[in-house]
Amino acid sequence: MNRHVTIAILAGGFGTRLGDLTRDVPKPMINIAGRPYLERVIDSFARCGLRDIVLLTGYRADAVEAHFGDGTAFGVRIAYSRETEPLGTGGAIRDARALLGEHFVMTYGDVLRYFDYDRFVAAHDEPCLAVYPRQNVGNAEVEGGRVIRFDKKAPELPFIDAGFSIMPSSVIDLLPQHGACSFEETIFPLLAAERRLAAEIVDLDFFDIGTPEELARTRAALEKQRSVD
Repeated sequence: MNRHVTIAILAGGFGTRLGDLTRDVPKPMINIAGRPYLERVIDSFARCGLRDIVLLTGYRADAVEAHFGDGTAFGVRIAYSRETEPLGTGGAIRDARALLGEHFVMTYGDVLRYFDYDRFVAAHDEPCLAVYPRQNVGNAEVEGGRVIRFDKKAPELPFIDAGFSIMPSSVIDLLPQHGACSFEETIFPLLAAERRLAAEIVDLDFFDIGTPEELARTRAALEKQRSVD
């Protein structure tokens, strides 16, 4: 890789779909197979040489910051952007802009994928969204290697975002200057409408802890993986 890229991990949500599990701990810090889940997410980038991490925290941010510190113990460099009020994914990215550099990978603290992120970063010098063929619902339409439509309210679309993208920080100018907003509902649709959002189609091999059902599947898979290791 010839350019510097920061990994922006959204880790500030309330995790309300997980009920009591997130009453005392933020969702990305749920212990799975002996480690906080977010450790695994960070490691999935570090193993690809992507070691500059910005954690976008909010709910129970102190637990995240106390565990990871500056990242030295985990072989990475971690900075934090903490919400004082819920601002949505767009507001969180907007507030972290000074930490993100010229290009950043945006991803989520509840999605884990062991992927060649280093190749992904090197391959795309323009905004790019990773997608995979929808299973039950979709939110993206792809044509000629580009996302030509993105709509979270259109489940009939043939692809769905895979939980990570690479963006130049200049796209943050497309967000409202103040208040809560959604990166996914503002940036992706605008770029898609202008044919400025490249698409990379990836496989279905990933872990998620967004719902109790997904958490149970992920826990079982990672516990099995640990027993084999």
